[in-house]
Amino acid sequence: MEHPLTREIIDVHCHSLAGPQQEQLIASGLAKLRQAGVSRQVVMCLVNTRFTAEEMAGLIPAGFDNCGDPRCYEVDTLLRLVQQSEGMLLPMVDTRCMTGNPTERLQEYLARGFKGIKGLYLAEAGNDLKLSSIPELFGITPREFHDREWEIFGFAEANELPVLYHMDVNRYQDVALAILRDFPRLRINFPHFGISRKAIRKLFDSSSNVYTDIAYMRPHIVKDPQSYKDFIQHYPDRVCFGTDALLYQPEIVLQYIDLVRSLQLTEDLETGVFSTNPRNYLGLPAVTH
Repeated sequence: MEHPLTREIIDVHCHSLAGPQQEQLIASGLAKLRQAGVSRQVVMCLVNTRFTAEEMAGLIPAGFDNCGDPRCYEVDTLLRLVQQSEGMLLPMVDTRCMTGNPTERLQEYLARGFKGIKGLYLAEAGNDLKLSSIPELFGITPREFHDREWEIFGFAEANELPVLYHMDVNRYQDVALAILRDFPRLRINFPHFGISRKAIRKLFDSSSNVYTDIAYMRPHIVKDPQSYKDFIQHYPDRVCFGTDALLYQPEIVLQYIDLVRSLQLTEDLETGVFSTNPRNYLGLPAVTH
């Protein structure tokens, strides 16, 4: 059921991993997405200045091919793409490999035009992404990692910045609830349904500022569409459109648009997923018709 009144689509969750050689491909991909109704893509930007390419490989999930800087410093390339996109791309700074004083570094990125923050709860090895733990890589204690993340959350709340935070909210529900308790005004997206739809319900019930997205969930939704449709119907103001696509993969975004429409949601629910919920999460003004 395609609703002609769905006037815009915002992808709250994609990545770069692109270099100058992909710029023309990205430009043509953005043109295709505009034609499909996509008005904005929120892009996560890696900012590594310390670790080797080999060390960074331990912080990138399998299946994400890096066509850009092997050491994952994406700032200059992404900001150039943002400028060329005429407002379509919104950059978020990815803090997983950010070094130095968090507040000072984030203030620098904010001044350069970044619009939000991406983080991952990698407190220990054996996480759901099978990535290196931040304390081990940085040579810090778990407590120091906790304090670092809390400083980042505090900065985001004080500056009214949205946060996309990858966390298994079932495994770390106490930590997730502590974030909501300590930063009640923070708008936070726990993507991929928080790795647990059952667990994220408790977070939704605890705060009106908690969101999730459908990024990387296509195989699961295709397998059991009715249960995901029921979830969206139960939480109509919390689920955002997201894809986990790389900037040079517009075909993935188009597949996810088709996926949402295949659920045959009501017009209001579909608009919520595509536009209203992303706008509320990102702090963008409401669309006026």
